[in-house]
Amino acid sequence: MNGIPYRVHKRIATSPIGEPLRRLESILELVIVVADAMRAHTAILESCRILHRDISNNNIMFYRTEDGMAKGLLIDFDHAIDLDQVSRTYHQQRSGTLPFMSVNNLENNDNERTALDDWESLIYLLCWIGTFGLR
Repeated sequence: MNGIPYRVHKRIATSPIGEPLRRLESILELVIVVADAMRAHTAILESCRILHRDISNNNIMFYRTEDGMAKGLLIDFDHAIDLDQVSRTYHQQRSGTLPFMSVNNLENNDNERTALDDWESLIYLLCWIGTFGLR
């Protein structure tokens, strides 16, 4: 395919409907939601071997349970890859949301992208929220 990545656009409607992080009511809710989203990230990586590659403020959302507790959601797998089906070249492609990209990703080097790159993106997301707030 001449070096052009193969992409498929799909939309899936699911329930519950997530709300953006800016609607969280406290830092404690933020911690819970981020922890839930990254638990989902780890579960998907371990059970399905899919790496998200775009952890950002728009890709972590939340919903409220009947008792009002906030629960995190990890969405938008547009840049995700199946680790069992990608070539090393494709695995190295730069992807994600610029302010939250790992240094490894930004340098666009020959290093393989791993879950650590997504966790580094999470650190940058938390720094972003600490600097600019949720709103």
